Amino acid sequence: MERGDESGKNNISQSTANKIEIDCVIFNFDEESLKVLLVKQKDNQGNINFELANDYIKEGETISGTAQKILKKYIGVDNFFLEQLKAFGYPSPSSAQEDISIGYYAMVKRDIEEIEDEIFNPNVAWVNINEVSGLNDKHKVILDFSLKELRKNICQSAIGFNLLPDKFTLLQVMHLYEEILGIEINKSNFRRKILQMDLIKDLNEKEEAVSHRAAKFYSVNLQQHEMLAHRELNFNF
Repeated sequence: MERGDESGKNNISQSTANKIEIDCVIFNFDEESLKVLLVKQKDNQGNINFELANDYIKEGETISGTAQKILKKYIGVDNFFLEQLKAFGYPSPSSAQEDISIGYYAMVKRDIEEIEDEIFNPNVAWVNINEVSGLNDKHKVILDFSLKELRKNICQSAIGFNLLPDKFTLLQVMHLYEEILGIEINKSNFRRKILQMDLIKDLNEKEEAVSHRAAKFYSVNLQQHEMLAHRELNFNF
């Protein structure tokens, strides 16, 4: 699922492609924690630094095609939400002209262990969003902007469910919103509001082998999800 600037479908000439970088902020919600995929890089002194997943647009490629290629390289599947953010300008290290980066943010719902089992890359790390360090200034700006967009959009639409597994508990949904928004949510009010929206459906399944009271499993009501995706919501918890 992808949204973005339609102009991104146009092919980019070779002369322009060398100056345009696609930077992807890849989010995952795992163990009640929002994480971002970072790529390890060594500088000239041998120090380890981190950067966002990125690549330059090659001749004949499109903006959106390059972004999708980056996602598939690092997570190996087509099951992700991808949205274009905007273009970012930054000083060029090789000329007086400004270089351009086009930012995207993505949401991956698969278990991190499952992704890592399929694509083992020792240069990739999933880092808690509150523990990110070592990014260059350009990637710090893109990451901060993507977080602001994510926090705004999960309160105005149902896109947050793209971070949840196919079946989930209401508590998992609540923890997702608490983690991203950095707030505490009243459990009963949250439950009532989510159920009133008819956004999820009861699977008639419960957790098994748990020490606490078994919670019900739900899944996204796809028909309602598509309908709500086209109008603004107000998830004011």
